[in-house]
Amino acid sequence: MNEPHPSTDITGTLSQTLSGKRIILALCGSVAVTKSADLARLLMRHGAEVIPVMSRAATELIRPELIHWATGRLPITTLTGAVEHVHYAGNTSTKADLLLIAPATADTIGKIACGIDDTPVTTFATTALGDGIPLLIVPAMHEPMFRHPAVEENIERLRRWGVTVMTPRIEEGKAKIPTDNAILEKVAALLSGTRQERFLEGEHILVTTGRTVEYLDSVRVLSNNSSGKMGAAVAGEALKAGARVTIIAGKVSCRLPEKADIIECETSDEMAAAVSEALRTTRFDRIIAAAAVGDWKPEIRFEGKIPTHGQKMITVNLVPTEKILDKMRAAAPESQITAFRALPEPDDKSRYEDAVRRMERADADFIAVNDVSAPGCGFETDTNRLLIIDKNGRITDTGFVSKNRAAEILLRRLSDQ
Repeated sequence: MNEPHPSTDITGTLSQTLSGKRIILALCGSVAVTKSADLARLLMRHGAEVIPVMSRAATELIRPELIHWATGRLPITTLTGAVEHVHYAGNTSTKADLLLIAPATADTIGKIACGIDDTPVTTFATTALGDGIPLLIVPAMHEPMFRHPAVEENIERLRRWGVTVMTPRIEEGKAKIPTDNAILEKVAALLSGTRQERFLEGEHILVTTGRTVEYLDSVRVLSNNSSGKMGAAVAGEALKAGARVTIIAGKVSCRLPEKADIIECETSDEMAAAVSEALRTTRFDRIIAAAAVGDWKPEIRFEGKIPTHGQKMITVNLVPTEKILDKMRAAAPESQITAFRALPEPDDKSRYEDAVRRMERADADFIAVNDVSAPGCGFETDTNRLLIIDKNGRITDTGFVSKNRAAEILLRRLSDQ
């Protein structure tokens, strides 16, 4: 059938970072291949077209049908008269932008380093190397194999040829494959190439994210439902665009980008102190205040744990927390400041009016506002819809998109100012 495979409907749903890029994903006979379907679909969700190639050893660990489902393409498991290796990795107009071998075994690494072609994966590698297509190898094996002098020499030889070889995670006596997100970041970096795509090159950006907690006693806290995902997405997209990123994070329910400088805190007072110190010691080109800082804290923090046995009621007096956003302009007069505002207002007009007042009070340059009561928006979701408002009242509506895509739209709007 000629119709698009249903699995391709996920393409670009998280971002357009790899849009228009054709990636050959070559799979070898490491047990890490059991996770390759997830990696393939992550690359697709960020816009890539994935061409799967499997060695015979890989097909003995997972069935080609799984990779067919994951990518929407029949994996290449043997070379035929169609000369697939030339079509996708040779000097043709149909060649791919990158050959990604993940996982790569010690056997495959050695064969590539010695120019041996006895599997579809190694033949693709020889062809790609000969035509200058970028090659990214992601080893996965037992640690003693990875430490073998011949394997180390083979990796160094490949690196001298210009091949990028990622460093595995050494855990439990194994050289484990890096996380899918780490591989994605490396792929994006290798394919970014142009100045336009790295539009934040040379900038230093401060992002606050996560929720603060205010202790009622030694174990109980007042807080909110913010997961930190929006701020993490902003930080991740800024890193992809070439920026150095510092994150001041409260409590989060997500993974923060590994390449960012991360400062952790809990309470609003701790976050205020961390922001103040960062702005005192460092000049940031942009500050993006995405943290959900609590507005109230107990006037008195009880020592120990308040007993519940025999208690029918306790009274707690709340006092306002420090407004971190309102002190940023004085501390960073030359920085571009973007505020975030989460509102359950009934319509866009009400959200707009409230957001503009908040932006003016903080003397911010932009404010990004969303409706936390709308399905799929705001706290603890992977999607969002932001209204991005500047000082002149102009609005950019991201529409209902993934938080990564919303972050990308936001950063491009900020950089256009």
